[in-house]
Amino acid sequence: MTVRLYLGDCLEVMRGIPDKSVDAVITDPPYGIGKAEWDKIPNYIEWCGEWIGTCSRVLKDNGSFYFFHNDMEQIANLMLWIKKNTDFVFKQFIVWNKRFEGSSNKGFLDGFVVPEGLRNYQQMAEYLLFYTFQDETGLTTVKLDMNNFTSLREYFRQYQDAIGLNIKQINEKLGHRKAEHAFYWGSTQWDLPTEETYDQLAKLPISNEFVRREYEDLRREYEDLRREYEDLRYTFNNQKTHHSVWNYEIADRNGHVTPKPVRLIENILAHSTNEGDTVLDCFAGSGTTGVACVQTGRNFIGIEIDPTYFAIAERRIKEAQMQPRLEFG
Repeated sequence: MTVRLYLGDCLEVMRGIPDKSVDAVITDPPYGIGKAEWDKIPNYIEWCGEWIGTCSRVLKDNGSFYFFHNDMEQIANLMLWIKKNTDFVFKQFIVWNKRFEGSSNKGFLDGFVVPEGLRNYQQMAEYLLFYTFQDETGLTTVKLDMNNFTSLREYFRQYQDAIGLNIKQINEKLGHRKAEHAFYWGSTQWDLPTEETYDQLAKLPISNEFVRREYEDLRREYEDLRREYEDLRYTFNNQKTHHSVWNYEIADRNGHVTPKPVRLIENILAHSTNEGDTVLDCFAGSGTTGVACVQTGRNFIGIEIDPTYFAIAERRIKEAQMQPRLEFG
């Protein structure tokens, strides 16, 4: 497991990160709301576009992209920019709920809800946006790639030659259209036929030179290849614990104005990365993502422009490296 920390501007540092070399980006950028001096950024959306575009370059095709925010107008503008200018596919809008039953600071936060003169709902949440480059499950991406299942595609090409019929004629012979995807061997629509359809194909006369395989043999090869192609899909290890609203305590101040809870980052890592993966945080702050990576066996690349925060991140990550690793269930 490796940790690489860089003190500098992320736009400059990320130029040295190779294309498609990172498994996940998990970051907490400035929100452009003036929380501190580092949060006052002119041309905010354009600036975000630069670092988001760079993240899309360094992220693998099956990688995941998470970023925090809390300003809905800025979020709306960023989502439009991402849709227009990148290949990212929106997956989920996650709400980090800070005021929940059992939270240690609920009584304190309750005090912000009860004032008589309140003329709006108090914000007790931050938001986390989740993107990948793939469709809902990633499986469609695998099936649409004509470089996949090549041996089975070739088998059904030869099968069609042995039958000596085009797809329309095959459908006429069988009386349905279930078989046609099996013979789309030269297109993105190819798929393995059902066993029933395959048995019906056996009723058609074939060339003596063609050796017809058993369906179970085809099915095993299909499953073996599918499992091999699983690595092409974006990682999502369902922990069966979370939906789109997450209850996490507010993190203790550690020298940073807006630290995130380590446990929250660990949850992202559990769902969207595997042990040994490489995680980038281009706004590393006090190093929370790095701490979570060290504790869970992920490689970490962290970039922070503020020397004070960078020093805090270095210290926290070194301390984490001296602690026992966590194991996900």
